[in-house]
Amino acid sequence: MGFKLDSYGGAFMDVSSVSDGLFEIMESFNSTRSREELCGKFNDTVNDIGEFHYAVGLFKPRMPRSSGVLVVNYPGDWQKHYYNRRYIDIDPTIDISAGRCASYTWEKLRDLDTNRRRLFDDLRELGVSEGLTVPIRTVEGSTFVASFAARTPDISRRFLPMLTLVSAQFLERHNMFSNQTVPVIELTPRERDCLSWTARGKSAWEIGVLLGISENTVNFHIKNACAKLDSNGRMLCVVKALMLGLISP
Repeated sequence: MGFKLDSYGGAFMDVSSVSDGLFEIMESFNSTRSREELCGKFNDTVNDIGEFHYAVGLFKPRMPRSSGVLVVNYPGDWQKHYYNRRYIDIDPTIDISAGRCASYTWEKLRDLDTNRRRLFDDLRELGVSEGLTVPIRTVEGSTFVASFAARTPDISRRFLPMLTLVSAQFLERHNMFSNQTVPVIELTPRERDCLSWTARGKSAWEIGVLLGISENTVNFHIKNACAKLDSNGRMLCVVKALMLGLISP
């Protein structure tokens, strides 16, 4: 891909809009023909965003966590250490994600016991300064978790909205490769209009002016669309609608 985020003048950092760069990523993910190719595209995208170690998994209730790991780019020695210490069984970024709906930085993880603190102490020895986690609950009750560890201070907070949207796109494309039946989702014309304008960076007030309806009515339609698409937040809803072809860029 090779796009550089700074070239978008910071618009990419605004969760009220979806930039040209995000559409480029969506098209890139949609062009993949296998999970392996998708993971490669995801790796390229994350590398373009910044220098991160990352781990991505889809964890189902009552199943071993190790079976849910999708892709990891930590150094081999760290992965061996992580599994030898059985950190996956106590990893708080997985534990807490089951009850969270929004992305968070690791500074939010407090009151950890000795073993969980040791996990983060070991990460610091690896050179990790901070991190963030993107949790997404799926319709069938699984928890998708994408965690990103950064060496540079403050980088995870700056790129949290962007990595949230990229992770959501990865999950939607990954689901399309599964054998699960995708339910038919139908949006009303007004719901599609509101999401389409949201994707173009318009606020609820601006959309109301464009469509000749009130701001509250716009929020009502977006809320309904979020419920239909099982999305926590309007931007994740926009991403899912784009990936499913329900709206166009």
